[in-house]
Amino acid sequence: MAKKKKKISVKKLKGKPSELLKKINKKSKKKWKMSDIKNLAKNYTKDDLKDDEKLKKLIQKVGKAVGVQLSDKQIASVRKQVHDVLG
Repeated sequence: MAKKKKKISVKKLKGKPSELLKKINKKSKKKWKMSDIKNLAKNYTKDDLKDDEKLKKLIQKVGKAVGVQLSDKQIASVRKQVHDVLG
């Protein structure tokens, strides 16, 4: 039987990067550094982050890497936050 992946509320992720990293490490079995998270996105440009499909794939990639399952609603919320920051 497959283990269920831990879910994390995106609403709880709003805030400073250090707070986000603490929440990621709390849910993940591996201890992550911000450089590890950034390394997952190293091949993405700012234009890629404005493309909804590429951004969705990146969000899913990070979620999978840290062992957090994100719903479509959570992915949409993260996508909206990224678009708000990028303008």
